[in-house]
Amino acid sequence: MRTAAAVMLVLLFQVSHACAGVIHVPGDVARLDAALFVAAPFDTVLVAPGTYPVNLEWPATQGLKLLSEEGPAATCLNGGGIASVIGIYTGVDTTTVVAGFTILGGRAEGH
Repeated sequence: MRTAAAVMLVLLFQVSHACAGVIHVPGDVARLDAALFVAAPFDTVLVAPGTYPVNLEWPATQGLKLLSEEGPAATCLNGGGIASVIGIYTGVDTTTVVAGFTILGGRAEGH
Protein backbone atom coordinates (compact mmCIF):
# COMPACT_ATOMS: atom_id res chain seq x y z
CA MET A 1 0.00 0.00 0.00
CA ARG A 2 2.86 2.35 0.79
CA THR A 3 4.32 1.88 -2.71
CA ALA A 4 0.99 2.78 -4.31
CA ALA A 5 0.89 6.03 -2.33
CA ALA A 6 4.43 6.89 -3.42
CA VAL A 7 3.56 6.23 -7.07
CA MET A 8 0.47 8.43 -6.71
CA LEU A 9 2.56 11.28 -5.31
CA VAL A 10 5.02 11.02 -8.20
CA LEU A 11 2.17 11.07 -10.70
CA LEU A 12 0.58 14.10 -9.05
CA PHE A 13 3.94 15.89 -9.12
CA GLN A 14 4.36 15.14 -12.83
CA VAL A 15 0.82 16.28 -13.64
CA SER A 16 1.34 19.54 -11.74
CA HIS A 17 4.37 20.27 -13.94
CA ALA A 18 2.45 19.37 -17.09
CA CYS A 19 -0.41 21.73 -16.16
CA ALA A 20 1.82 24.70 -15.35
CA GLY A 21 0.66 27.89 -17.01
CA VAL A 22 2.17 31.11 -18.26
CA ILE A 23 0.99 34.48 -16.96
CA HIS A 24 2.00 37.45 -19.10
CA VAL A 25 2.73 40.82 -17.49
CA PRO A 26 1.24 43.23 -18.41
CA GLY A 27 -0.89 41.19 -20.88
CA ASP A 28 -2.83 38.80 -18.61
CA VAL A 29 -2.23 40.66 -15.34
CA ALA A 30 -1.32 44.35 -15.17
CA ARG A 31 1.00 44.24 -12.15
CA LEU A 32 3.93 41.98 -11.38
CA ASP A 33 2.98 41.52 -7.71
CA ALA A 34 -0.56 40.54 -8.71
CA ALA A 35 0.76 37.98 -11.20
CA LEU A 36 2.90 36.33 -8.52
CA PHE A 37 -0.08 36.32 -6.14
CA VAL A 38 -2.38 34.47 -8.58
CA ALA A 39 0.27 32.08 -9.90
CA ALA A 40 -0.07 28.39 -9.10
CA PRO A 41 2.86 26.09 -8.30
CA PHE A 42 5.25 25.74 -11.26
CA ASP A 43 3.65 28.57 -13.27
CA THR A 44 5.81 30.98 -15.23
CA VAL A 45 5.32 34.74 -14.92
CA LEU A 46 6.65 36.14 -18.20
CA VAL A 47 7.39 39.87 -18.11
CA ALA A 48 7.37 42.14 -21.19
CA PRO A 49 10.23 44.61 -21.73
CA GLY A 50 10.13 47.77 -19.64
CA THR A 51 11.01 49.18 -16.24
CA TYR A 52 8.85 48.02 -13.37
CA PRO A 53 8.86 49.86 -10.03
CA VAL A 54 8.48 46.99 -7.56
CA ASN A 55 9.13 45.88 -4.01
CA LEU A 56 7.95 42.28 -4.25
CA GLU A 57 7.36 39.80 -1.47
CA TRP A 58 7.78 36.35 -2.99
CA PRO A 59 4.78 34.10 -2.32
CA ALA A 60 5.06 30.69 -0.63
CA THR A 61 4.37 28.95 -3.94
CA GLN A 62 6.85 26.31 -5.03
CA GLY A 63 8.39 26.28 -8.47
CA LEU A 64 7.45 29.75 -9.66
CA LYS A 65 9.50 31.10 -12.51
CA LEU A 66 9.78 34.86 -12.98
CA LEU A 67 11.30 35.44 -16.41
CA SER A 68 11.70 38.39 -18.74
CA GLU A 69 10.71 38.04 -22.39
CA GLU A 70 13.78 39.80 -23.79
CA GLY A 71 16.46 39.66 -21.09
CA PRO A 72 18.16 42.10 -18.71
CA ALA A 73 18.97 44.72 -21.35
CA ALA A 74 15.25 45.24 -21.97
CA THR A 75 13.62 44.51 -18.59
CA CYS A 76 14.39 46.21 -15.28
CA LEU A 77 12.99 45.76 -11.78
CA ASN A 78 13.56 48.96 -9.80
CA GLY A 79 13.02 49.08 -6.04
CA GLY A 80 13.22 52.88 -5.93
CA GLY A 81 15.50 52.75 -2.87
CA ILE A 82 12.48 51.96 -0.69
CA ALA A 83 13.03 48.28 0.22
CA SER A 84 14.24 45.02 -1.25
CA VAL A 85 13.36 44.61 -4.91
CA ILE A 86 12.48 40.94 -4.32
CA GLY A 87 12.10 39.71 -0.75
CA ILE A 88 12.04 35.95 -0.38
CA TYR A 89 10.97 35.22 3.19
CA THR A 90 9.24 31.88 2.72
CA GLY A 91 10.48 28.37 2.13
CA VAL A 92 11.08 27.98 -1.59
CA ASP A 93 13.30 25.41 -3.22
CA THR A 94 15.59 25.07 -6.24
CA THR A 95 12.64 24.90 -8.63
CA THR A 96 12.10 28.63 -8.06
CA VAL A 97 13.72 30.78 -10.78
CA VAL A 98 14.21 34.52 -11.29
CA ALA A 99 16.08 35.27 -14.53
CA GLY A 100 16.54 37.86 -17.24
CA PHE A 101 16.25 41.13 -15.32
CA THR A 102 18.39 44.09 -14.42
CA ILE A 103 17.65 44.58 -10.73
CA LEU A 104 18.45 47.94 -9.16
CA GLY A 105 17.34 50.41 -6.54
CA GLY A 106 16.97 47.87 -3.77
CA ARG A 107 17.52 48.71 -0.14
CA ALA A 108 18.46 46.27 2.58
CA GLU A 109 16.31 46.22 5.70
CA GLY A 110 17.55 48.60 8.39
CA HIS A 111 19.84 50.60 6.08
